[in-house]
Amino acid sequence: MLRLGLATPLALLALLHSLLPAPADTPNADLVASLASIDWNRGDAEWLALLYPHVSIMLAAANPFGRLGLSLMGAIAAGFLLQKVAEIIAQRAIPRSTGIILIIALAANPLFAYFALENLPGFLALTFFGLALGDVVRFVNWGNTESGFRGGILIMLAAFSDPSGILFAVIIVLASPFLRHGRAAAPGLRAANMLVIAFPTLGAFATIAFLNILFFGTPWPTSDVEVIIGSIAPGLSELVVRYATPTGWLIAAQLASAWLVAVIVRRPRTIAVSTIVFLLLNIAFVLGVFHPAAAGVNFAILTLLAIAIIPSARTISSNVLVDAVALGQVALAWLAAFDRPVVREWMARTIDAWSMLVG
Repeated sequence: MLRLGLATPLALLALLHSLLPAPADTPNADLVASLASIDWNRGDAEWLALLYPHVSIMLAAANPFGRLGLSLMGAIAAGFLLQKVAEIIAQRAIPRSTGIILIIALAANPLFAYFALENLPGFLALTFFGLALGDVVRFVNWGNTESGFRGGILIMLAAFSDPSGILFAVIIVLASPFLRHGRAAAPGLRAANMLVIAFPTLGAFATIAFLNILFFGTPWPTSDVEVIIGSIAPGLSELVVRYATPTGWLIAAQLASAWLVAVIVRRPRTIAVSTIVFLLLNIAFVLGVFHPAAAGVNFAILTLLAIAIIPSARTISSNVLVDAVALGQVALAWLAAFDRPVVREWMARTIDAWSMLVG
């Protein structure tokens, strides 16, 4: 019921947007175009690689409702993601006030709604990442091996939902040693945990690469590699320009918030985690991992990691300070939404659709 309740507002927004013609420059539009270009009569190893991202392609192919169906899938995924976030907050005994504010900061803004309804591949990757976080925390904190295997499989699904899912897999593997370990210290414990989490993703990609090398002499289709290489120079130039604008300042402010919470709760090691994640996000941007019309990825990832890694405050003053930083995240989310042109256009479409509905 909680998942249904959390998904309903986004599902209603998806139905509202269906009153207007769908925009042509969103990730969902490109997913539909990719689906139309697939030759379903093939079955060779190269075709298997060309299906990437497999999870999103297969779900889109099974969807009979077109663009509306993709948005509804995103709304359903949001219900699962937010329920898992609430579960992690409860399991980790984070104060209720902080947990409520963090969920509001994550989801109660146009940035999250646009992400869920217009970027199904990226949002599926984020959802699987969020679901995996809960299992990885159980695996590392409580020594629950089944949760470790399940978390690894969920991360694999994230990596096969969108190229950004590969980034999420790297992030969660690198972040796992910074979680509190419930088992007795042993040589190689952290490395073993990282291998359990990473193995399904590594195995799946290695299988596809092996088949391509065996039959075609290359680990991945050459066209994809050329696109990645060609995106580096323009991506780097755009990144430099971005950090000279309010967009870059807002992204940096999210990182500063993570540092501030780490200092408040006296967990300075997590500063390294947030910094590494921030650097990985920038590298992914340069490599063209994110769709040009994607929005909200940085904010969602840093917020989810804060919930999973940073311990709850233990004094009243610490709780108040963490709540203040979390309220700042709410403001940052709305400022970031108004800063991104694609999200502003999406909000304008929401207003137009509502005006059409009520006359």
